[in-house]
Amino acid sequence: MSGAIRLEKLGKPVVYIVADNFSHDAELSAEDNGMPTLRRVAVPGEEFFQRRISRDQIKPVANSAVQVLIAGLTRPLTREELNPKPKKTAMDRIIKITAENYGAALEKFNALFLANHWGSGLPLIPPTPERVKWMLSGTSRSKDEVVGIVAPKNGKATVEKIAINAVMAGAKPEYLPVIIAAMEGFTAKDYDLVHVLTSSGSFFPAVIVHGPIAKEIGMNSGTGLIGHGFRANNTIGHALRLSLLNIGHLWPGENDMALIGRVSSHTFFTFAENEQFSPWEPYHVSIGFKKDESAVTVSTVGGYTATTGMTVYGGGAVAVWSADSILDAIVADISHDRRIFTLFKRGQAIPSAHPSKHILVLAPEFARELNRRGYTRASLQKYLYEKTSIPFEELTAQEVKAVRDRIEGSKARDMLHYDIMPTDRIPAYEEVLKPGGKVPVVIAPRDITILVSGGIPAYTFGMSYFRVSQETKLVHGATLTKSGR
Repeated sequence: MSGAIRLEKLGKPVVYIVADNFSHDAELSAEDNGMPTLRRVAVPGEEFFQRRISRDQIKPVANSAVQVLIAGLTRPLTREELNPKPKKTAMDRIIKITAENYGAALEKFNALFLANHWGSGLPLIPPTPERVKWMLSGTSRSKDEVVGIVAPKNGKATVEKIAINAVMAGAKPEYLPVIIAAMEGFTAKDYDLVHVLTSSGSFFPAVIVHGPIAKEIGMNSGTGLIGHGFRANNTIGHALRLSLLNIGHLWPGENDMALIGRVSSHTFFTFAENEQFSPWEPYHVSIGFKKDESAVTVSTVGGYTATTGMTVYGGGAVAVWSADSILDAIVADISHDRRIFTLFKRGQAIPSAHPSKHILVLAPEFARELNRRGYTRASLQKYLYEKTSIPFEELTAQEVKAVRDRIEGSKARDMLHYDIMPTDRIPAYEEVLKPGGKVPVVIAPRDITILVSGGIPAYTFGMSYFRVSQETKLVHGATLTKSGR
C-alpha cells in the first residue's frame, strides 16, 4: 500500500488490488499512509484460499477485476476523493475506574483496556499518575522527549508514553533506559518496523542487551535466557510489545496480519549477552561502543519457517557435539542463502531473494573452544563468510545473470530497499564475478552477528532475517544504575 501511494504522489495513477478478507487492513493502511481515498479493487480471496481454484476458474474473476481497474484508472475523482475527511486524532485523557473493591476495579480496568486494544491479553498493572512518576524516576530524560515515530499509524513515542507502557508491563524504573534505547532502535530511520509488525509472515523482534547494565538490573543470560521466570527480561520485552501496540496502534487481524501469530509475541526474545563466560569482547564493543557503555540491539528475526526461523546447534546436555560439527551445520544453513541468486528478478518483490543477515548466539563452551583454536569474533565472521561463498565456476548462467542484475540495480538504486547492496560492497562483488572468484551469499561479514549467551551446558542457536532490520543503540539517561548514565 505504501508503495502504491508513493507512485500516486509521483503522478502515476494506481488502483490497489486486495483480497476481500484483507480489505479492512488495506483501508487502514491507506489511511495510515495519508491517502484514505486510494481506489481499491477487492477480489474474493477467502474462496481462492480455501479452494485453490484453477487458472481457468480464476479467469472470469480476473476479467471482471480488469474492468473495474480500468474504470478506477480513468474515472474522474469525486468530490469526496479530492477532499477526504480529516482523520480524527485520539486525545490523551485520564480514565477513572471505580468498583466496589480494588480487585473488582482491577478486573474492570483490564477488561476495559483489552476491549479498547490497549493491552496484549496478559493482565496489566494500572498506569496511575503515581506509578508513571515512579517509572520516570529511572531516567533523566524529559518525559516530553520524542524518542521516535512508531509504525504503522505513526504515533509519537515520548519518554512518558513509553513509561506508561512499562508500568502496565510490570517493569521497574531501572529497566526504563533499556526500554527507551530499544524503542530508539525500532524507530530508527533504516529499521523496517512496518514489516515486522504487519506482515502476514511470523517474523518477530529479538532484543539483546549488552554491557554492564544487564547485570545491574538482573537480566538473565544463562540457562533459560529466552524463557519465563526473569522479571527484567520478560517485562522489558512486554513493555516493548505494549509500546509498539499502543503507540503504533496495532492489532491482530486489523493491521497485524500474522496468519498464525508471532513467536513469543508478548515478550519477544529478550535476553543479555553472557559477558562473564565469553572469551571475546562484548558485541557492542566490536561495532564501536566502549566496554563500560551499555547498549541494546533490536533485530527482526524469522518465525516458524525452516529457512528463516531459529535453528539450534549442538547437543546441549544430552548429546555429543564437536566444534567442527557445529561449524559445519552453521555453514550448511547459511549456504541455503544461495537461493538469492536463483530467485532474484530485478524489479520484482520476491522475499526469498532478499539477502539475509544472521545472528549466531554461541554457547559459552563452543565459544571457548573456538577461542582455543585461535578464532576471534572477526575471524569467525570471515571464516563463515568465505566458507559459504560459491566458486564462480559452480554458478549457473542464470545465477551469474542474477548477480549482475543485482549489481546494476544497486548502482541505479531502482530496486526494493531489501535487494540493494550497500555501496561499499558493490566493488567486492564485481571483483569476484569472474573465473577464479568466489561469490558471497552473505553481503558482508558484518551481516553475521556473533555473540555469546547461555549457561553451561547450552545450545548454540542461530536466527536470520532480511539484512536491513537491525539496530544497536546506546543506553543513556539512567538515574538508578551506575551504568547507562
